Parts: sequence; structure tokens; C-alpha cells
Amino acid sequence: MILRPFRINEAWWAAAGAIALVVTGTIAPPAAIVALGRGVDVYLFLIGMTGLAEFARIGGLFTWVAALTITTARQSRLRLLAVVYVAGIATTALLSNDATIVVLTPAVIDALRRVDAPPAAYVIGCALVANAASFVLPISNPSNLLVFAGGMPPLGVWFAAFGIASVAALAVTFAVLALWFRRDLAGSWPARDDAAATTRPRTLTIVVLGIAAAAIVTTSALQGPLGTATFACAAAAWLITVVQRRDEALTMVRGIAWPVVALTAALFVLVGAVSAHGGLSATRAVFAWCASFAAPWSALAVGFIVAAASNIANNLPIGLILGEAIPHTQLPVQVAHAALIGVNIGPNASINGSLATLLWLRIVRQSNIAVTPVQFALVGTAATIPAMLAAVLLVR
Repeated sequence: MILRPFRINEAWWAAAGAIALVVTGTIAPPAAIVALGRGVDVYLFLIGMTGLAEFARIGGLFTWVAALTITTARQSRLRLLAVVYVAGIATTALLSNDATIVVLTPAVIDALRRVDAPPAAYVIGCALVANAASFVLPISNPSNLLVFAGGMPPLGVWFAAFGIASVAALAVTFAVLALWFRRDLAGSWPARDDAAATTRPRTLTIVVLGIAAAAIVTTSALQGPLGTATFACAAAAWLITVVQRRDEALTMVRGIAWPVVALTAALFVLVGAVSAHGGLSATRAVFAWCASFAAPWSALAVGFIVAAASNIANNLPIGLILGEAIPHTQLPVQVAHAALIGVNIGPNASINGSLATLLWLRIVRQSNIAVTPVQFALVGTAATIPAMLAAVLLVR
């Protein structure tokens, strides 16, 4: 799944592994069905959130936002990075980190072609903010639903635990990014009349997305089923699209991240098989060992171990393993929250850390922008370590 032999999508390798486990009897079919059933809310969330992101893209929202960043930057390269970063925070917080990668990043790349600014800082910024902002809200990253499979905390509890930590992580990540690319960000670009020329997004798109965001955040605050609420909002947006522009309804369906849904379903079966054969005992033992340290060393140990594991094996399966292991391990609350931070910020250290960064690399390469995995790892690691330290020390 990580190496993608023959350039076959990682989702199909994971699905093949899940099928092989059932065929060989490693996991019984009823147990596999139970494992699949545990992820229904996550599948609905993924379908709904990527559907809403596609609805926003079709409605011209992201193209308009990208052009607006150019206008707001007023020809300053550093200010442009700050505005792109803020747009990434808002997109990640309300539409998930995958939306920042799949929809906002291409719009930013298109806007950069109209200004004289080296693209590396801005595209890498999109990738880093997608992960750094992915615990601003429970809905900001599908991995949050995996880690808290035993029950998502109420929104008030979430803000109390992660609010200051997320602000610190975002501030530190931006500071490192701006310092790393300080030469590229120096100065300004010449004024161009067409630099920010674009049409405004459809009013109906703004209204529907606003209502959807309010509904999803309210559901989170009331500890309701996030997946069901998100899917319902996307279904309503799709029905509106069918009525308004039927040809775009099919485009919206095609834009849903179906391979990601398949990948997640397969991972539920894979982790279910690992759990059934006692494979999570080592994870619980590591957590118990870390919890024996005095605070804050226990939280730091768990956070950085989870971050390292996410970069080795991708944060989706790590998030699933945490969702299985944490409820059965008597961890202090701060230590459990540090594990979630490791799943979210940790993947910024390498291209392989999260599905979002893997998708980002493909988009960047298709746009002929020269950013290598090594270059990303150097910048990402420089940002990840201090951001992790700040967030873990401040989480509650």
C-alpha cells in the first residue's frame, strides 16, 4: 500500500490484502463484516465531506478564494503566503485536510501562475497547513473519527483540550515555513491587471455550504453522528445540483474520494484481523510503558512515537490502531490526546505520512512544480518537531 507497486492505487492493494485475509481464513467472514460495519460513520463522513468539497469547487468557491488571496496580498510574497495559510486553515477546519489538498491546492497553483512568486513555499504551505490544522475541529481530519472511534468528545471538551495546542502548532508551523523560504518570500511582484481576475462564486454555493457547516458543527457539539450529518448535507447539495445543473451532478459524484473510502474500509478489516490475533498487545504495552513516565514526558513519548509510526506506515492505519488500543489502555487524558496530535501533525515530516500528502505530491507533479520528497521532508521535519513539542506541551 505504501510502495504502490506498478503504480496501482494504494486503495486496491489494501482491498486485496483484506480479501486475502478472508480467503485464507485469517479472519472469518462474519468478523470481517463486523469490522467493516465499525467504519460506517467514517465512510459516510468521507463521502459527504469530499462531496461538499467538490460542490464548492464546482461552484467556483476555491478559484475565487485563490484569486482573493492575490488581491489581499497586495503584491507582497510574504503576505501572500500568510493569506494562503489562513485559507488553508479555514478549508481544513470546515471541509477536512483532504479538501485543502485536492481542491484548494490546485486553485492556489492556478493563481500563482498569474504572479511572479516562486511556488514552492505556497504549495508546501498547503500541505503543511492541511495536517497542522487537522485537529482544530473533530471534522478537520477523518483520522480524528478513527482515533475516537469509542466516542468523539463534545465540541466544548474538544476546544478545551486542543484549542490552545492547535493555535500553537499552526503558529509554529507558519513561522518555520516563512523562515525556511525567507529568500523566496522577500520583496514583491509587479502589478498586473489580470492577476486576480476571476468570477465570484455562486451565491447558492455559499449559502448551502454555510448551512452545511453550521449543521455539521452543531452535530459535533451535540455529540451526534458526524458521518450521517455530513453525508446528509452532501446529499442535499447534490439534489440542489441535480435541479440546478444536472450535468454537474455527475461531476460531483465523480469528485468524491471513492478510493479513499475503499482504502479505509479495507483498513478496518486489516486492523480487525490484527486485533483478533493479538497483534495490538505490543501497542498497548508501548502505551503502558510511556504512561509510566512522569508528565509531560509520557505525553511527549506517545506523541512522537505515534508521529514516527505515521511516517513509516501512514497515519490512516495508525489512527485505526489507536482507536482499537486506546480504549483498552488506562492512559491519562493528556497522553491519549498527545497520540491524536501525533496522528495529525506527525505526517508533516514526510510525503508518506498521510494520504493527504501523497495526494498533494501527485497534484504538484502534475503541475510541473519541482518539489522532491527529500525537500519536503527537510522542511516538514523542521516544522514538525517544534510544532509537536508546542502542541503536546499545551494539550489538556
